Amino acid sequence: MATGFQLFSSLRYDPLLDPLVVNTEAWDGDRPSGSSFYLLPYHRDRMLQAAEHFGWNTAASRISGPAGLTRLVSKLSEAVDFQSSKPLRIRVLLDQDGTIAIESTQVHATTSKEALFPDRLAPPLLEESGRLTGEMPRIRDGDGDPEMEEPWVVLLDPSGTEPSSETTYKTTSRSMYMDARKRTDIKTFDEKKEVLLVSNRDREIMEGSLTSVYFWRNGRWTTPPVSSGGQMGTTRRWALEKGLCVEGVITADSLVNGEECWISNGVRGFNRGIIKLS
Repeated sequence: MATGFQLFSSLRYDPLLDPLVVNTEAWDGDRPSGSSFYLLPYHRDRMLQAAEHFGWNTAASRISGPAGLTRLVSKLSEAVDFQSSKPLRIRVLLDQDGTIAIESTQVHATTSKEALFPDRLAPPLLEESGRLTGEMPRIRDGDGDPEMEEPWVVLLDPSGTEPSSETTYKTTSRSMYMDARKRTDIKTFDEKKEVLLVSNRDREIMEGSLTSVYFWRNGRWTTPPVSSGGQMGTTRRWALEKGLCVEGVITADSLVNGEECWISNGVRGFNRGIIKLS
């Protein structure tokens, strides 16, 4: 490829999703009775936005509109064994010439409907003004909340990252994310650890290396705006549309050791996190 990179999006294949009406609400054209691909139209939309941004007109035409979504479903159907009950991590790659490639690997982490489509992101037990540095506060649970699990450890990258088109749009040029993981000694993708990227311009939190992030500010879960340099994540978009969070600038200096947060992505859904500052 002349550009040296591809566009891509990672999503979950899981038979658990098939009967969930909420999973096909945003479908273009004729809405299917079900889909085992997590928020598939949102993944198509993010790749389409990226293709349009980079001027990849042929690629954009291949995935735009109802016909483009149908074409993507057809490609996925060729690559995935629908008889399998095991969830998969699907990677959809799009070349500049419009070629679509599908990669899949087994997902070891289990999940639930509540983790994929929560009714809310449970607020922290301790309000912002009552945080206790170094403590790991309990979180209130309610109906429709993801199950209480050991929270992810969320670290802060000690170095800054330059915001660019490659941080706003998801491409295979991901050295800035891998470098942040190396700097915080995250060795594998199976560890329940995440690192927050920090803009080298103004110390604003951009996003996680693999996730969108949400912080409790002024009585609401708040996710960094795209203007801070991070991506327009699929689960982030869904959470904003459902009113589970709002956008707002989060600075690295505002983080408190032990504060609760949420993280999310298109493979694992929504997970609880705890900020750990060195």
